[in-house]
Amino acid sequence: MIALAGLLVLVAVALLVGGLSGGDTVLLWSAVGVSGLAAVVLTVQTVRRNRATAAKAAAAKAAAAPEPVVAGKPVVVAEEPAVVEEPVVAAETPGAVEPVVGKRATRPAATRATSSDGEPAEEEVEVTDLLLVIDLTDEVVVVDEHPRYHLAGCSQTAGAEEIPLPLVEARQDGFTACGVCCPDQHLAAAERSRRAAAKSQTA
Repeated sequence: MIALAGLLVLVAVALLVGGLSGGDTVLLWSAVGVSGLAAVVLTVQTVRRNRATAAKAAAAKAAAAPEPVVAGKPVVVAEEPAVVEEPVVAAETPGAVEPVVGKRATRPAATRATSSDGEPAEEEVEVTDLLLVIDLTDEVVVVDEHPRYHLAGCSQTAGAEEIPLPLVEARQDGFTACGVCCPDQHLAAAERSRRAAAKSQTA
């Protein structure tokens, strides 16, 4: 669907150029309509992907829930009060709480750019940048079973096996841009620089 949206955008640009050059209002309105259709296609694709990711996360949490432990706890709790272990627990609790509090305080800072399912948020891409990168073959990296593509060395892929792919192939496979390293914005800027350099050489 991303390829379809890109094709619609290109058609809209062609209609817009034709309408402006020929003063044809029909072509101009057609360009507006095709652009709107491309936006709808992109929105539908994003919604489907987010729903699929949320469903996988919910299934993983349900499978990891420990059920048998709940049934065994009441018997142990009923016997422990008779064995006077309360003073020992009270003495150990302060020392045990302090390192846990320290760990919890550091987690939010490391996950500010993550979504509700633990994945990095999707990059918000300008339409102009999208038009520049939609067919690029510049290399990005992905991690198996994760929905985002990244620039090499992104903090979100630290410790994971990075799989290099051309950008156009990563998008066709359903991966979306990481909101931490912002690969689309970076590659769009690089493409602008290349085009500017090419123009200066031909001038």
